[in-house]
Amino acid sequence: MTLSFRARLTLRLLLAFGVVLTLAMAAVYAGTRAFLYRDLDAQLRTLAATELASAVDEPGDGVHLHEFSIPGTQEFADKFVQLVREDGTVLMQSPLLGTVPAILPRAVLAQALAGVSPTMDVSVLGRRGRMIGLMTAGPERYVVAVGLFADQLESTLRTLAWLLAGVWAASLAATAVAGFTIASSVLAPVRRITERAAAIADGQFDARLDAPGSEDEIGRMTALLNRMLDRLRGAIDANRRFAADASHELRGPLTAILGEVDVTLKRERDGTEYRRVLAEVGQRIRQMGDLTEDLMLLVRAQERRTPPMAEVSLAVVMRESIESVAGLAAERSITISSELTPSLVAYADAGLLRRVFDNLLRNAVQYNRDGGAVRVSGRLESQPGEWASDAAVIHVEDTGPGIPEAERERVFERFRRLDASRSRRTGGTGLGLAIAREIVELFGGRVQVLPGVQTGTVFEVRLPGGRAADVTSAV
Repeated sequence: MTLSFRARLTLRLLLAFGVVLTLAMAAVYAGTRAFLYRDLDAQLRTLAATELASAVDEPGDGVHLHEFSIPGTQEFADKFVQLVREDGTVLMQSPLLGTVPAILPRAVLAQALAGVSPTMDVSVLGRRGRMIGLMTAGPERYVVAVGLFADQLESTLRTLAWLLAGVWAASLAATAVAGFTIASSVLAPVRRITERAAAIADGQFDARLDAPGSEDEIGRMTALLNRMLDRLRGAIDANRRFAADASHELRGPLTAILGEVDVTLKRERDGTEYRRVLAEVGQRIRQMGDLTEDLMLLVRAQERRTPPMAEVSLAVVMRESIESVAGLAAERSITISSELTPSLVAYADAGLLRRVFDNLLRNAVQYNRDGGAVRVSGRLESQPGEWASDAAVIHVEDTGPGIPEAERERVFERFRRLDASRSRRTGGTGLGLAIAREIVELFGGRVQVLPGVQTGTVFEVRLPGGRAADVTSAV
């Protein structure tokens, strides 16, 4: 049987309190016992000194004992006395001892004769007691052994033990009730969170946890979980849109391919006609391949699979990207210029960084005017803070119609196109800027459309970077 967390918490609290309470009760018992026996020993020494004095209080009569009964019903501690010679024989003793031989062992008797006066536990007539031996003064030495029975003290200790045991049991019972109540109260917010989480797990993604009433651990956890649920909801919505958009984008080329094939197969055609149809189908398949590759790259970037990064020359990577779009720019008489210095470097992966520049330059060419221009510039910018690294800032500026303010963030969404017809003519997938943003953020940077630009569009890319004296081996 598996216990609930509340029951386990209560049991652990009960166990911890039980151990502490047991140690405390044991300390109380041991301390009380030590104090009582110390007091008993003090009484015993006082009584022994009195017995020693009374044993020799009549000069000429030798040593003797004063034993007499006290009338009345008052309780007195039972004492017992033995007068023992040096050889260990009992000269006289209390009547209640009868014919009991010397109680003190020979070694203790020798210590008493040497004036040490030890105190020891003894057993007399089946009863426990404490005893001390004192030596008499005179020509013949004797030991007056005086003892007190510890029956009453042991009875008191047994009563104390039962009392402590009762207090221990009652305290544990009260602790169990209090612990269960406290655990239930403490875990009530967790139970509500669990119930709401179960509803969310069943598909109610709009549900949220109750707002925290205080800034304690539960409150901070609730706020953090609500933030996580908001992001999860956003990710689910984005993935749904992504799946819908991807299926729509793939459906177009597939529909076109099937249409071309169906029309071609309706009647016999010559070789030239078949080659034209196959070329058209091949073009559609290449578009689908590009789209699939972009989708895979976007997924890998979103999963934050950070590639090995190194010092990369921005001028070299940008030059390669300019060469890749040179043909597209030449078709529309668009000039591309770069002012990046060879010493400007970024800490990134060269292949992925080129993909960012390819997408930005292709976007700048596609949404430019015929005969326009694309200008690339860069600089090194120091970041505030003692431990903050410098940033390489790159601007890609075109002379196109610009992007409306309301669309400056939306252009980074998947499959977002400001001019769908032009993008389809040039073969764009609508994922270029989304991929660029994911890759730049993977490197710890940022990409945005600069506001306040009067004509054209300026994309700004910020990457961790610096300057390098020798960049020939950086790429």
